[in-house]
Amino acid sequence: MFKCPHCKKTNSVKAGIRKNKSGFVSKHFCKSCNKFFTNRNGFENCQTKPEIIIDALDLRAKGLSFGKVADHINQKYKVNVKRSTILKWQNKFGEMIENFTKSFQLSHSFNIYADEVFFRSKGQRDRDFVYYWDAIDYDTKFLVADHISLEREESEAREFITKIKSGLLEFPKNIHTDNSYDYPPAIRKTFGRGKVKHIHFPAWKMKFRNNPIERYHNTIKENYKVMRRFQNEITAYKFLQFFKDYYNFIRPHKTLNWETPAQKAGFGKWNWWTLIKLQINMI
Repeated sequence: MFKCPHCKKTNSVKAGIRKNKSGFVSKHFCKSCNKFFTNRNGFENCQTKPEIIIDALDLRAKGLSFGKVADHINQKYKVNVKRSTILKWQNKFGEMIENFTKSFQLSHSFNIYADEVFFRSKGQRDRDFVYYWDAIDYDTKFLVADHISLEREESEAREFITKIKSGLLEFPKNIHTDNSYDYPPAIRKTFGRGKVKHIHFPAWKMKFRNNPIERYHNTIKENYKVMRRFQNEITAYKFLQFFKDYYNFIRPHKTLNWETPAQKAGFGKWNWWTLIKLQINMI
């Protein structure tokens, strides 16, 4: 039985099929509220076939531009899709998946690597950059927390460190950063003095290695280069959240023996279908 979207109960039976622009879909009747509904598994109110939407999301996450994704869909499915439609899918399903995955917390972490990177933002004269703060667990390569801001200052660093604390069930043993002045007070005020070891060196010193998070930044930039710049901090946040979930739950890693960070962290194996369908069933 399927859950009724009206009364949230599972007392339903099949009631034939109906046809719309995406094809034939099964129709169900709820005995509790006496209403009909169709089970679209997270693709409600979408006139396009789910497999087309999944292809578009996957190609966007892999770094193709909107134009190339639209051309691929036209060549493969003979369907004309606007670039703005692909953007709407990216934002809509990215937000849905983020609302589901943000509840996942690592049980522990010995080494957290944190850093920030800036991206150009279109139409900003006084502030030409959007700062993206992120932290990754060394063993699982799971992105624990991220934060976006227009300034690089202590208050933003503290908000970022607070998100790291929320992403873990236990305090991390070590936090590795560069020698930015914003991190030490933020870590001390968030975790307490002496609770977490802060390892930081100037970037020019040979013994300093922040490779795990820098490698993730390179992966982002592979996709960012086709956009050239973000429209503003809101569009930056939506895309970076979308890509973070792809990186954590779908993209396999060679250093993890071709497993995803979510698998390595014990969260199981996921794909676009399961992320969209399961989060709908849990509402």
